[in-house]
Amino acid sequence: MDGQNSFLREFGKFRLDTERKVLWHDGTAVAMPLKELELLCLLVENQGRLVTKNELLEKVWADSFVGESNLSRHIYLLRKTLKDFDANKDLIENIPRRGYRFTGETHEVEDDDIVIERHSISETLIEIEEREKGKKGEPQKTFVFPKLSLSFLFLISLSALLLLGNIAFWNYRNSPDKAAVPEIKSVAVLPFKTVGATKENEHLGLGLADILITRLSNIRQLNVRPTSAVAPFENQEFDSVEIGHKLQADAVLEGTIYRVANQIRVTMRLLKTSDDKTIWSGQFEKPLQDELKIQDEIALQVVNALTLNLSVNERNALTKSPTENADAFALYQKGRFEWNKRSYQGAAEAERLFRNAIEKDPNFALAYVGLADTIAMRTDAVEAYAAIGKALELDPNLAEAHATRGFLNVFHEWNWQEAEAEFKKSIELNSGYPAAHHWYGILLGIEGRNAEARAELERALEINPLSYNFLGDLGQVYYFNRDYDKAKEYCQKALEIYPDFIFAHHYLFRIYLQTGEYDLAVEESLKTNKIGITFAHQTTD
Repeated sequence: MDGQNSFLREFGKFRLDTERKVLWHDGTAVAMPLKELELLCLLVENQGRLVTKNELLEKVWADSFVGESNLSRHIYLLRKTLKDFDANKDLIENIPRRGYRFTGETHEVEDDDIVIERHSISETLIEIEEREKGKKGEPQKTFVFPKLSLSFLFLISLSALLLLGNIAFWNYRNSPDKAAVPEIKSVAVLPFKTVGATKENEHLGLGLADILITRLSNIRQLNVRPTSAVAPFENQEFDSVEIGHKLQADAVLEGTIYRVANQIRVTMRLLKTSDDKTIWSGQFEKPLQDELKIQDEIALQVVNALTLNLSVNERNALTKSPTENADAFALYQKGRFEWNKRSYQGAAEAERLFRNAIEKDPNFALAYVGLADTIAMRTDAVEAYAAIGKALELDPNLAEAHATRGFLNVFHEWNWQEAEAEFKKSIELNSGYPAAHHWYGILLGIEGRNAEARAELERALEINPLSYNFLGDLGQVYYFNRDYDKAKEYCQKALEIYPDFIFAHHYLFRIYLQTGEYDLAVEESLKTNKIGITFAHQTTD
């Protein structure tokens, strides 16, 4: 075997050039992002040997910050691509907590068929040309692949975490007197306006909205828009009913917070979006140290205004305080605010705040979940497991904790059975927690259970119809099912909401390659790189 051809490996109907990072199936170039090809090459070169997660991260993502969930995501997409091209078995074996092994039989081959040329299209792209053996003239097929930016890889690691901030809930409603109050199936709790806000309490209004969203989640048949959907309106002047229409909610809850000396006063209204009529209004005033009690009273009054009948469990959950320590709760709220920024700086600050909240109240279960959510993006997630274990020790029925443990099982352990059990448990405890449906949908997609995956993602969209994350990932599920028209539709809907959503652009790139729309594929790859470079500059400033 001479040196020129020693980089070609065959397994089944696949042929891999490990030097140029190109894969063919039955003589046709396979459309794959560069990082997935690099992973495949490294695994094939070490056929039969365990390649640790650290080794894969160090060699494929040298000198860059990449979480272990990012690696898991690329391995998942690589496995999916191989199976889509008729791989008879799963060629990549997962060794829990350690790494991966390529199990296929490979052999080196010589080949004169394939001519590979590299070009540059505005930004670095790789162009692969396939020619027939002994045939002169134009290439038969051309596939264009982006060289993805490092910032795109970082975004993948934070993709699922983005949804932990989406604290919204879907349950069932049973009103004894529908004539007394118009039927309300969905509510948007808007950020409360804070009069005389200071640096210390500038996020108080969003924090109160967030905790009310969390509490109202436990009511069946009431669809509560998530915090991520209302957060953009924090400290903004807005028309509440107009926002209600935008969020597709039947009613909106708006309010104002006043802090005077040692007292806190909250006034609010529940408005029907269809006719701008007030369904209920109320005012609450307490000493500052009893601030948490106001949340209980508000939640109960909203339920009474909607004439909702609550079970004992629902009423207990509605008034259950996550902590009695107001300082710990304030730190937790600030931590969630920082965490939702989805940046290096935000993650570091969120971790500090969650740890401080735990110091203030070592029995604050949600603070441990927040800490786990932040640490979960690291290569070493041992402390995340410990934090979730502590959260569940404090509150075995905390839906958020079960969902996060399911997430860890998916992206760190690749333990599908345990992950599915955790997601089902989370949904059983709170069927309206969107992250559980979203992550469960991803897991089902990984397993090839596309119909079930679509159902879970559609359920998540019922809770938050404006989530570009849910829309984009549903588009990806349709892509895996080879329904490219539907896949395009959902990705384009995601981009209507957030034009710079890098994942939707990347999904469209893959879709256009499969449909032969190569000019559009190039456009999407360029957009992906441009957005990624911008994000990298923002997170390193």
